[in-house]
Amino acid sequence: MEIAEMEVIPVAHREPPLRNSWGVHSELAARTIVRVTTRDGEVGVGETYGDEQVIEALEGAVDLVEGRDPYEVRPLELRLQDSMAYGAIDTALVDLLGRAHDEPAYNVLGGRVRDEVEFSGYLFYKHADSDPDSAAIAPEEVLSAEAMVEEARQFVDRGGFGTLKLKGGVLYPDEEVRTLDLLAEEFGRDTPLRIDPNGTWSVETATRLAKRLRGMDLHLQFLEDPVPSMNAHARLKRRVDYPVATNMFVTEFEHVAPAVEMDAVDVVLSDHHYWGGMRGNVRLDDVAGTLDLGVGMHSNSHLGVSMAAMAHVAAAMPTLRYACDSHYPWMADDVVTEPLSFEAGCIKPEGPGLGVELDEAELQRLHRQYEEGDPLAYSSVSSMAAEYADAMSDVGRSDWLPNKPRW
Repeated sequence: MEIAEMEVIPVAHREPPLRNSWGVHSELAARTIVRVTTRDGEVGVGETYGDEQVIEALEGAVDLVEGRDPYEVRPLELRLQDSMAYGAIDTALVDLLGRAHDEPAYNVLGGRVRDEVEFSGYLFYKHADSDPDSAAIAPEEVLSAEAMVEEARQFVDRGGFGTLKLKGGVLYPDEEVRTLDLLAEEFGRDTPLRIDPNGTWSVETATRLAKRLRGMDLHLQFLEDPVPSMNAHARLKRRVDYPVATNMFVTEFEHVAPAVEMDAVDVVLSDHHYWGGMRGNVRLDDVAGTLDLGVGMHSNSHLGVSMAAMAHVAAAMPTLRYACDSHYPWMADDVVTEPLSFEAGCIKPEGPGLGVELDEAELQRLHRQYEEGDPLAYSSVSSMAAEYADAMSDVGRSDWLPNKPRW
């Protein structure tokens, strides 16, 4: 088997004006589709971020991929020295091998350890959609605790989510804690909750809030990136008894040892986009299990290819012990012919390969939208800050700048 062609196809899809600690999502978000085709016509697809740095890295890898045996991945990974570019290619190759042998992608990764994968309902404070009639979910403004309960009701009613994650760092911290309390009141005091302020709280504020939360009648699974550095996380963990999770400060294998030595985190939130693809995510799961770290899964504004990849790799990760995150319910556009759906908050991955097919008409429409538009595109925390802060001008806050800790 030999790869004859690798295509790199940037696309732009509609994004709701979701808020986070950096600012607000713009109306268009960029992603990149990678498609590999063998000389005998087998096809595999992957998806990743859509900024120019990622696209350039993928386009620069074309000559390394074309003509290669799709089983020879380790030499390719070492040649690239770029975990994000390799991650997109690895996903496409896992899909390719699964399709070629009529096996689901999770079997290419070593076999599934769970039949279905649980996801959290990922809740965002947000501005009102400019085109509410075409929004995928919750088109209204959500900038209060009461409005967030209404947003969460839509997630629970449509997707059956049993775990709820609140993207924080937007309102004053005590108001976000009140939001958690109202969510617990509405959906049950035993409902697993989590909050992610993206580093906007100081250690002192996070300590105060954690102690307050401990005295409340609700089930908080962990605090995700509450404070703005690895050292701050270590200081916080010496003061509170909640588990601390991260996807901001442990994002490469070389970060794991310092995090363990400092006792800075309890849970690493994996992500096949920048942990070296689907196979890299499985390696991370092995490392975390060896070091007695918990594993969850981070998400971003992804389309159906990534959604399928997340479900397959999660099915093959034995150490993963928390419901995975997913932006997918927010997405009004997609590049797959049959969008994935949640039942009781879960997805049951199917094959062959990733089990999805590209919708060629939508792929080309979203590619044209990328070429003609100005989509939000980021692949790092620093680029995220610039893009999201810039998008604040679209909602009337051109003077807004991210600052951490804010409280």
